[in-house]
Formats: sequence, structure tokens, C-alpha cells
Amino acid sequence: MTQRGQEKVQEVSALWEREAIGLTRYAMVRTGGDQTAAEDLVQQTFMAAFLQWEESLAELGVEERRNWLRSVCRRRWIDGIRRETLGDRLHADVERLYDWVSPDLAHVVIARDDLDRCWQVIRELPPRRKEVALLYFIEQQSVLRIAELLGIQASGVRKHVSMKLPP
Repeated sequence: MTQRGQEKVQEVSALWEREAIGLTRYAMVRTGGDQTAAEDLVQQTFMAAFLQWEESLAELGVEERRNWLRSVCRRRWIDGIRRETLGDRLHADVERLYDWVSPDLAHVVIARDDLDRCWQVIRELPPRRKEVALLYFIEQQSVLRIAELLGIQASGVRKHVSMKLPP
């Protein structure tokens, strides 16, 4: 391994030592307390850090690196949600909610239609509005935090959040 390669390994290892526990807690919130999924997200995030060290992280400060890691972790979590099939998730949720009673098929069909419509609306949002919606409604970030993360005014975030969805 080259000298620069060894330095990169040491720098990413030091970053791991500083940030892995906090990032795992952050990922646990995202995954609903699923320790295995959270650890997978953290591993993927640090792999991205290693691969993108020179391009993205080498010149950043401690707080900027922490924000970069959280941003990558959040995007990886969102990507995982997108990869899951809606039917599998709905099936698991319905089984968990109705494990003591056989669900009324009409309610399941209505719930599935409602959920399909919600995800369809989210998929059709313009990219910026979709990002604001995910941060606000899914991650429950504050308007000011979203504005900071996306580099826009707080009034712009409020505008995105308050817009009516198409029928």
C-alpha cells in the first residue's frame, strides 16, 4: 500500500473512532431501532467516506465531516426505502397490526390504495420539494435545519411544506 493509502486508512479510522457511535444512534432513529440495519447503514456510509475521501472529506473540518456522514447515511436510508417493494412492506405492516385478528380485506385494499397514492404523489414531486417533504415529514427536521441543509431560506422551506398536493 502506498504512503498516501496508509494515511487515508488512518484518517478514515480516526473518523470512525470519533463518529461511529453517534452515527449508529442517528441510523437507529432512521431504521426504527433496527440495530442490524443501522449498522449496515453506518458501514455503507464509512465505505463511501473511504472511497470519496480525497474528493469530499479530506479538506473538511470535524463538524463538516459529521454533517457529510449524516447526509450520506440519510441518503442511503432513503435509497433503501426506495428499493423495498411496497407490497412487502405493506404485507409485513398489516400482519403486525392484525396478528390478533383477521383483517377485513376491504380495509386492506383501501389502505393499500391510499399508500400507493401517497408514494405516487411523493415520486412525482419536483426534486427540491421531494427533499423538503422527506426531511420535514419523514425525518421531522425543523424548518431552520432544512433550510440550513439545503442552502435555502426558511421561508422557501415553509412554502414547500404548505403547498397543496395535486388531487
